[in-house]
This record gives sequence, structure tokens and C-alpha cells, in this order.
Amino acid sequence: MTHAPRSPRAHRPSGHRYARAAAAVLLSFTAAACGWTDEGSDDKPLTGTVFIGGKNDQPGFNLHSGHTDRGFEVDLAAYLGEQIGFTPKFHDVVSAEREQELVGKSSALVIATYSITPKRDDLVDFVGPYFVTKQGFLVREDYRGIRSEKDVAGKVVCTVEGSTSALAQLPGGATPHTETDYSTCVRKLQQGDIDAVFTDEALLYGYVEQQKSSKVPLKVVRDVSFGNINRYGIGLREGRPEDCARLREALRRYLTEEWASDVKAQLPALVAAYPGDWENRFRPDPQDLDTYSSCKE
Repeated sequence: MTHAPRSPRAHRPSGHRYARAAAAVLLSFTAAACGWTDEGSDDKPLTGTVFIGGKNDQPGFNLHSGHTDRGFEVDLAAYLGEQIGFTPKFHDVVSAEREQELVGKSSALVIATYSITPKRDDLVDFVGPYFVTKQGFLVREDYRGIRSEKDVAGKVVCTVEGSTSALAQLPGGATPHTETDYSTCVRKLQQGDIDAVFTDEALLYGYVEQQKSSKVPLKVVRDVSFGNINRYGIGLREGRPEDCARLREALRRYLTEEWASDVKAQLPALVAAYPGDWENRFRPDPQDLDTYSSCKE
């Protein structure tokens, strides 16, 4: 039960990025995946069309708009597909259901700003990280109510059910508000219903870029953060060591070959916020894959 691929992007990049953009045209979000691969079997290695659980409402990482899918994670999936020999096919998944996507075999992989944590690692395997980020606050551009950690007390803060941000300890007096997706949090922020959105800083800069020309532009509060450093990993079902190892080595190449150019293309607001330092802050060391991936050397 799959839908026809969506139309290609309007522009055609030049050079080595064109082949990957052409592959990305084949990515599509479906309402539900009917099998682990296009053959409907979960016993085969990653080959053919591979279903991936993703988030289609996260600008900069994965956004479906105008019949196209674009973002850093779309580019990452296309690169992995080229390296390993499969065609990615995304479908939408909410944060709270990412483990079930893999345990229930609806997806072969989950690439959805999916932080590696010990609790999640008990249920699924990970390959990564492919991104490292602290957590922060998104506010309206003209808002001055949060300038330090103590200012968060008394504020209404929105985050998403099932996310690591929902588990972070905010200051006493802060009022947490949860939604199923960050786009809803952002809409409520622009409407003035909440004071801030709290999640991974890298993800917040995608919304800054998306909303920069809107009637209510947004900004990330600098140097105010709570919770742990998050490391995004590729989730896969347990018990697939060969797939895990192949993904790990392909991702290791990606971090050195394509990571920086994809971040510059898809997350320009993040790059602009940390000129000269964004790679140090957000790019994992390729050797980190041996520490955090479920398959070890």
C-alpha cells in the first residue's frame, strides 16, 4: 500500500549533489507503510524500497511542502541509499511512536531527529550520531521575557510528547504544555498562546529560517539551555547486525564527505548563528559512531 512518488524539486542542483537530489525525488511520505520493504519482508537486508519513519513537519530536517520533501534528513537518507543500495521511502511518524514503528515492523529505519538514549536502546538499535545538539528555547523575535535560565520560571513552555525535551527538568514555576508535533507548538507561539517552544537547538533553527519572512518571526534564545546533549541516531530493529554495520560505515563517510554541505544547504539559520563554530558545535566526530552505535567494532 504505497502512494505514487511526489513531484521533483523545482530547482536542479549542479555537480555531485544532483545525483542525490534525483534520488531524493523518489522519497515520499505515505499514510502508513504496509511492509518493511517493498517485497513486504523483514528478513532481507536493506535493499529495494525501504520504508523509513520520519517527521514531515520539521523544516531544515524533513519538511513536506508543495509536493516535495526536503531537509537534512532527506539528504542523509538519499546518501545512505546510494551507498548501500536501497531507495528510501518516508512516511510520517510522531515522536511518541518511533520505537513502535521499529518493534512493530512498520518501518525498517527511523530517521526523525531521534535522540540516542539508554531507555530507547533497550527497545531498538541505533546507528549514530549524525547530529549533536543541546536543547534551547524558541521565542517570538520581539520577546524579551527569557534572557537567562531563571527567567524560564513562570513561563508557559511547549514541547512534544515522547521527546527527550518533555523529560527535561525545567525550573519550578514553569508550566509545561505538550503537543504531538512541534509545528503546533510553533503556531501557538506565534499566536501568543505560549511563551516559548523548548526542544533541540538545531531543530529550532529550522523554524527560525522557515518563519523569517512571516508576520511573527522567531529567534532562539542564546546561551539558555536545560536537559542533556542530544545525539541523533538512525533507529533500526534489534537483531540486524549486518545492516547496522553497513549503515555505520556509510554514515562515517557521510560525516566527512557530505555533512557540512548539507547543513549549509538545509540549515542556513543555524550556520549564521554560529559563524566559524557551527561544525564544532553540531558535527559528531566520526569516531563517536563506535561509541554510540549499537553495533561495535
